[in-house]
Order: sequence, then structure tokens, then C-alpha cells
Amino acid sequence: MIVAILALAGLIWLGIAAFLLLGKRKSLTYLLFFTIFYIYLYKVLDITLIQFQSLLLLKHFLPNLMLKGVETGRAVNLIPLATLTIKDVKTTLLNILMMMPFGFGLPFITDFRFKKVIVAGLFLSITIEFLQFITGFISGMTFRIADINDVIFNTVGVVIGYILFIVFIHIYRHVYIDERPQV
Repeated sequence: MIVAILALAGLIWLGIAAFLLLGKRKSLTYLLFFTIFYIYLYKVLDITLIQFQSLLLLKHFLPNLMLKGVETGRAVNLIPLATLTIKDVKTTLLNILMMMPFGFGLPFITDFRFKKVIVAGLFLSITIEFLQFITGFISGMTFRIADINDVIFNTVGVVIGYILFIVFIHIYRHVYIDERPQV
């Protein structure tokens, strides 16, 4: 199953790469940045959906497969920040760290600025949480809880990533553009 998912992701990348190079006439440098961002997005989806939630789909084909997940009734948290405990600090930090590359990397391959980057990150986060909920609802159990706190902290990660992008661009311009000898 993993090989099929990797093959599909590779075919999608190949199609997009061909379109970017031949159709949009993008440079190889652009393709490199796009590929890094594509691999990052694949890993985010792998960690948040594919690794565990795909087992729930497998259960439909192998009914005797024994899985121990969370019952669907406890698979959603829609109350922001109220349910956080000290044990949730690690998850919170991981959610922030997971989405920082999104805020940093998206401006490299698009012309998006702050507002669009944040909206795109928010949309990705909501989509992931919604898919976690849907796969859990369909199968009657889940390994991932759809949590509004994840959406909040994922978005915080996007904001931090974008701020790091701005700092990087500022330093780059100062060091490599302002300091270059003028002809």
C-alpha cells in the first residue's frame, strides 16, 4: 500500500514538474524549490493522514484486522484552548513546528504574501483535520483526533514560518544585494 501511495505521489510530481518546465517555462531552481515544498507537503500528509488513517481503509478490505483506535464519539474537539493540559505541550509544539516550513516555503514558489500564506496554511490545516474526522467517522474509529487546537497551532506555525521568511529575505537582500560591489 505504501509503495502504491509513493508511486502515485511520484507520478503526480512528475506531471506537475513537466507542466512547470514545459508549460510554464519555470527554471530548474524553481523546480528545486517546488520539489522540496512538494516533499514537505507529502510528509505532512503522511504523518497526519496516510500512516494511521489508511489502516482504517485497510480494515474494510480485511474485516478481521484488529485495530485499537479512538471511538468516533471522542474523535473531535471543537472547544479552542479550553481542553489543553500540560501533556499537550509536546503536541502543540509539534503542530507549530510541522507548519513552519509551510509559511517559510510557500512564498518561494508563489507570489503569495502574508494574508494569502496564512489563509492557505489555515485551509491546509482545516482540510487535514476534516479528513481525519471523515475517515474516523466512516470507519467508526480513528487514530487521529480532529482538534480545533491543532488548527490554531498549525496556523501559528505558518505565521512563524512566514516571519522567518521575511527575516531571511531581509538578510539575503542586505548581505547579497546591498553589499555587492557596484559596476
